[in-house]
Amino acid sequence: MLKSGFTTPREVEEALGIPVLGSVRKMNKSELVKDGRNIPLPLYQVHYPLSPFSEAIRTLRSGIHMSDVDRPPKVIHVTSARPSEGKTTIALSLAISAAFAGKKVVLLDGDLRHPAASRFFKLDQERGLVDLLVGAATVDDVLISYKDLKLTVIPAGSKSLNPPDVLGSERMKALISQLRETFDYVVVDTPPVGPVVDPVIVADLADKTVFVIQWASTPRDLVETSIQQVSARKRVAGVVFNYVNRAQAMKYGSYYHYGTSYEKYYSE
Repeated sequence: MLKSGFTTPREVEEALGIPVLGSVRKMNKSELVKDGRNIPLPLYQVHYPLSPFSEAIRTLRSGIHMSDVDRPPKVIHVTSARPSEGKTTIALSLAISAAFAGKKVVLLDGDLRHPAASRFFKLDQERGLVDLLVGAATVDDVLISYKDLKLTVIPAGSKSLNPPDVLGSERMKALISQLRETFDYVVVDTPPVGPVVDPVIVADLADKTVFVIQWASTPRDLVETSIQQVSARKRVAGVVFNYVNRAQAMKYGSYYHYGTSYEKYYSE
């Protein structure tokens, strides 16, 4: 009762009635290096495909798939309850993981207020989703391919004074339908649920919503309230524990496979 955040899958399942789809441990900057060069976390799996981080993202993809075996989700919405929980990093990592697994993937930056995914690819000054939805660009204008990542990206585009209206438009619905037909996997990054209504709108267009929560930190009542806002028609696939503290997590049971006995299965 004294803990503010969730620490085990059982706590999540008992309080929220949804599963934990994956657990991503906190990575130190000193780990994000190869050949003396820094590696952005979403690209870590490209350089170290057998690492615990890479396996965690693959586990997340599998969990999303198993959330509806009869109709495997194609449009995946990623959000969180509050800012700074790493939801954009998870969205990027999920898209890249699926792309390297042979899927035809598009990442859509639906965070029109703070387009972190667009900034990651240095596309924050390019035309994108907003320009497409207001008729100032075509789909072909905003689809940007990265052959080295086997990934297509649609940046957020120009600033909008009314993101909810843009995201809730008929053109947005048509775009999602088009992307669903063209790609195997559509990952949509949006703002956190707490501050704005944007993710609630996008959740209604997606097959499944994935909630990113900071392990042992995000207040339980905030997570519960946020999930209730987007839980229509059971579209919430589950949550992802992010920034898991490796040393502390081992105290909570065998779910956190960070002990030395598991190290032989990974390659950093």
